[in-house]
Amino acid sequence: MKRRSIVYLIIYAVVLALGHILQKMVLNYGVDRFVFAFLRMTMGFVVITSLLLFNKYKPLKVIKMNFRHFLVLGIGFSGLGITLKLWGLSMTTATNASFIMSLSSVTSVIFAYFLLKEQALKRFYAVALLMIGGVYLVTTGGKQMLPRTGDLIILGLAFLIGFMHVYGKKVLSSISVLETSFGRSLVGMFFLGILVVLFAPSGFSTIPNLPIFLLVLANGFTFSISVILFYKALQTEGASNAGMFALLVPVITALLGNLVLQETFNIYQIVGGLIILAGSFLISRFKLKQANF
Repeated sequence: MKRRSIVYLIIYAVVLALGHILQKMVLNYGVDRFVFAFLRMTMGFVVITSLLLFNKYKPLKVIKMNFRHFLVLGIGFSGLGITLKLWGLSMTTATNASFIMSLSSVTSVIFAYFLLKEQALKRFYAVALLMIGGVYLVTTGGKQMLPRTGDLIILGLAFLIGFMHVYGKKVLSSISVLETSFGRSLVGMFFLGILVVLFAPSGFSTIPNLPIFLLVLANGFTFSISVILFYKALQTEGASNAGMFALLVPVITALLGNLVLQETFNIYQIVGGLIILAGSFLISRFKLKQANF
């Protein structure tokens, strides 16, 4: 791998993990999740638009040519995705959320079969079952029969992420990373603004002070930068090599969660987390083949 790509991916992993912690911190202060999602997306849109203009793209032309794709990605990923993430995170730990979201490596393969006609090797299914078992250990900790509500919501998010990753793969074959991020953020920002009006008209009053407001904006900034760095490395190194660094995210999140939020985990959760990481590693190395239809 190129040294620049390695630097990009390390920064991506650290920043994305830090984002999980920042989100949990903001939610712990009682900030309305719809308002949080809207402000986070707005800040991300400002960052991406600035980069777009700096690189001399024409935003209106980009929107006009690709609005259908932006509508799907903006509402599905940037709108519903972040809303589900914050809703689930408000009822679980940042560590749990990060590990469960790693299951998106499984759901991506599932959706790739339906949308891209890609077939997985038979051993994929065995690894997928092991990862589901790992998620069960992480979410229950060997202390209860069923995961908590927040964990189940994040599990639903993992399926949405899987779908959006596959759909995004198709879009990125003809549109640049920056253009895709711009259109997705624009639609997502308007969609989340509508949700604020409908479900949280007085939600801005839940922001207790200026430092928390700045914390919300910082989350939008760091998320946008991490996504751009990941996709830049993805274009150079490919999905397998770039995906390896994504495995660092739940590990770093667990460490930061323990240090900053005093989140704890027992031996069952550690074993479950290791199973998830090992499964994600194996899946990233599997070669998908085109289905014969």
